[in-house]
Amino acid sequence: RLNVPNVVTATRVVLAAVIGYLLHTGEPGPIVQAGALLIIAGSTDTLDGYLSRRLGQETPGGALFDLVADELLFMPSLILAIGAGLFTRTDGLVPWNPYFYAIPALAGGASVLVGVAVFLWKRRTRVFEFPSPPPVAKANFWFWMAPLIVAVIGAGPDWLLAVLMYLAFISTALTFYAYLKKGSYV
Repeated sequence: RLNVPNVVTATRVVLAAVIGYLLHTGEPGPIVQAGALLIIAGSTDTLDGYLSRRLGQETPGGALFDLVADELLFMPSLILAIGAGLFTRTDGLVPWNPYFYAIPALAGGASVLVGVAVFLWKRRTRVFEFPSPPPVAKANFWFWMAPLIVAVIGAGPDWLLAVLMYLAFISTALTFYAYLKKGSYV
């Protein structure tokens, strides 16, 4: 259904494509522009949730669209940022750099997409509500986005990026555990 929060979410999907293109160029100017757009696109994740509650336009379809849009923004951007070598500045600070951060984050993103697909598949034959995410999962998107944004815009010292990568790893592990506990619902 077309409503204000879903339009904001659709904007995130469009921005994801633009960010992907800018990162793909591999040139410094467009990469910094991609970083600025990552901040804006990430902010739409907070905005669409706020608007849906404030305007009373919460829908199950909007919640699923939001989850999918998050992954369409994050996963390709991370892969392209790694390909552009934007995480090399933490070599020696993070083991298996950048895969220590990237593999769990990408696996988490893929599991979200699989979870949405399983929910939609099971919903064909029986009616049940989409489970609300655990509190740690709501913050996990920003734990994933923070190192990506810092790497893309090249901000801060190398140790800051490394700390953000460690925090993303910890957040992903906690989110995975929380979903395992809740996963039997679906």
